[in-house]
Amino acid sequence: MRHTRLHCETSLREDAALRLDGDAAHYLSNVLRLRQGQCVRVFNADDGEFVACIEMLAKKQAELRVGRLLRRPEAPKLEIELCLGLSRGDRMSWAIQKSTELGVSRITPFFSARGEVKLSRDRSANRLRHWRRIAVSAVEQSGGFRIPAFSEPVALDQVLQNPAVPDRERLLFDPAGGDSLPQAPAADRLQIITGPEGGFAEPELKLAARCGYAVIALGPRILRTETAPLAVLAILQHRWGDMT
Repeated sequence: MRHTRLHCETSLREDAALRLDGDAAHYLSNVLRLRQGQCVRVFNADDGEFVACIEMLAKKQAELRVGRLLRRPEAPKLEIELCLGLSRGDRMSWAIQKSTELGVSRITPFFSARGEVKLSRDRSANRLRHWRRIAVSAVEQSGGFRIPAFSEPVALDQVLQNPAVPDRERLLFDPAGGDSLPQAPAADRLQIITGPEGGFAEPELKLAARCGYAVIALGPRILRTETAPLAVLAILQHRWGDMT
C-alpha cells in the first residue's frame, strides 16, 4: 500500500503540533482531497518518518498532530556527488528526479565546451528552486529521507580543478575513456561526472586526467545525457551501495 509522504523542514517528534502552509496544504486539500482525521507520513533526514493526523485543513493551511515514529534514517553506504552537464528541455529535470531516487547526496550542474545551455544569474536561481522541488518530490515518492544539496551551476573547468577532497574518489564517464571501474572504491565518498549533450571535448578529457580523474567508458553504447548518470548510479549502488 502506498502512503502519502511529506518532507518537512521543521524538526519532528512524537505528539508535536505541525503546521503546513502554502503548497503542502494545497496538496493535501486540493490534490489529495484529504479530510480532518486522515493521516499521512511526514519525514526529514534528521528525525525520521512519523505518522501525522490532520486536525485542521484549509486551502492554504493545515494543522497536523505528529504520531508515532515509524523509521529512523540510516547513514548511506555511499556519499555521491553527481556533476551533471546542463541539458535542454525536460532532460535535466528527468535526470535530477531519477538520480535523486538513486540516492545522490549532492548535484552540481556544469557548463561545458559542447553544452548548449546558458543560464543568467536570475535563470540559474529559478532553475535551482525548480530542481530542488523535483528532488523533494522524488524523495517523497521513493521512500528516502535526504534531499540532495544543489550547487550553483559552474564551468566544468572549475569542477575539475577544485582541490581534491580527502577520501573521495573521482570518476568521469565518457565513451573515450580508457580506465576501468575499480573493483572496489578507495573510499565511500565518490564524485562522478557525466557528460552534457554532445559529450566532452578532448581538452576537457585531458584536463580531467591531469587533475586525477579516472576516465571510464560504459561499454560500447553511447548513452544520452539523461541516461548516463542513471546507469552509472545504478552500477555504483549495486556494487557498493544500498541496491544489493
